[in-house]
Amino acid sequence: MMKKIKLAFRIIIDENSEMVWDRYVFDDTYFEYKIQHQVFDDKENSVKNYWELLQKNPKAQQIPFLLSGAASNYVSQLGGMIRSIPDVLGNTFFPFDNFKLDLISSHLDDSSKHKIGLTFFSPELLLIDIIDNKYLLSKEIVKENGWETFMLPFHPQVAIAYYQKIKFL
Repeated sequence: MMKKIKLAFRIIIDENSEMVWDRYVFDDTYFEYKIQHQVFDDKENSVKNYWELLQKNPKAQQIPFLLSGAASNYVSQLGGMIRSIPDVLGNTFFPFDNFKLDLISSHLDDSSKHKIGLTFFSPELLLIDIIDNKYLLSKEIVKENGWETFMLPFHPQVAIAYYQKIKFL
């Protein structure tokens, strides 16, 4: 029995991130965080930390979604492809069709405490098998006479985010 899956690739961006792209995402999401923190904070009983803000105002749960707007222009520059995860032949593999930003921590006055996670989700793929710690995959979900395949090695930042057993007639 075959499986239809979606893969997820997650990166963490914080003040120690060194890639230029990561730095831009860090700077713009932190700038946006400072704006959004003030929107959701109580002026008379102000807090500085994101987690304190969440405890005081449950509506602050919207902040990660609002920060996604600051990251989306940079994500679109990737052209739907994560180039740092090659398949076993060294070809760029990881296509994605959407992403999610989560806010791990932040502080209104201390950028060193700003940390976000970006999770990129692949389109549906056919998981044919797992061989020697490698996924045997196909981009073709339905096909009667075999599949064009590729192999992706296990990676510590890649997980199966969606799983469905499918039957072929």
